Amino acid sequence: MRPYAIYINEAALASAPKSGWQREKVMGFIRSLADNPNTPGDFSEKDGAGRNVQVKVIGRYALTFWADHAVSEIKVTHIKLADQ
Repeated sequence: MRPYAIYINEAALASAPKSGWQREKVMGFIRSLADNPNTPGDFSEKDGAGRNVQVKVIGRYALTFWADHAVSEIKVTHIKLADQ
């Protein structure tokens, strides 16, 4: 299987940690999704379109993502502080 392309929402990227170990962990997890698109989050929820999305908590941040298997892409829709 070829790696999936990763797409990160611009607003989500702006909310990501700017530096340090948390950025390394968040970005490392996102990169790992390319080779492991079926990676589950810590929990799932429905987005505004009714689609099941995965939510992964890494340090103080929560990442929301989903795999678009039809086009071999991972969509990262939100990166925000986990307590918000």
